[in-house]
Amino acid sequence: MMAQDTEYTVTGEYHGKNIYVQNPLSNDKINFCTSAVYLNERLINTSPKTSAFEIRLSHLEIGEPVFIKITHKEGCTPKIINPQVIRSKSKFQFLRVHADELSVHWSTVGELPYGKFFLEHYRNRKWINIETITGKGSFEANQYDLTPMHHTGDNKYRIKYVQNNGKIFFSPVFDYFHDVEPISFFPTMVVDKITLSRATDYAVVDSYGNQITRGRGKEIELNNLKAGLYFLYVDNREEKFVKK
Repeated sequence: MMAQDTEYTVTGEYHGKNIYVQNPLSNDKINFCTSAVYLNERLINTSPKTSAFEIRLSHLEIGEPVFIKITHKEGCTPKIINPQVIRSKSKFQFLRVHADELSVHWSTVGELPYGKFFLEHYRNRKWINIETITGKGSFEANQYDLTPMHHTGDNKYRIKYVQNNGKIFFSPVFDYFHDVEPISFFPTMVVDKITLSRATDYAVVDSYGNQITRGRGKEIELNNLKAGLYFLYVDNREEKFVKK
């Protein structure tokens, strides 16, 4: 099984200067460390084959939010040489973000009134918003706790904060390893329903990628589904089944 890439993220605001990144060799001493570069969630570079590269920001407006995500191979880490050029002039900061078995919690300082927090969970190769709450709006330190819905194994979370003036801040990505038995299902040749080993979030997609149904529970009713091949997304993995 191939190792999963690791994420390195930096947030700030555009102040007229570009970002420069050191890109060391990976552990194999042949390929470079960086796998992909995203700017404000848009892919802008794939596997740059150079020891240093530039992230151009000049198409942004002065003061516009900057969210840089660099995915890279394990055992090496790219380094942004000049992170100070996008340092936010806002007083808002994430002081701490953490997840455990029962909760996701974070603390902040410098909030403006009427801001919103979005708890995002990395599932099936994309970030999914799982809960939204209104911030406390105090300029002093604030504490937040939400109940997560961990899937089996490694869970990746991040917090997005949107100020009332539209500025966006992302927390660092943080992990929690949920050491429980993976969710199983039966049957794989379906007549009327699928039964899961425990209640969880799920989605059913056809062979063209169209979503048929989604929800949360232990049973998935599929009486009206046409015969054919389908995909079940459950516990952050993809499974095949056939509807008779």
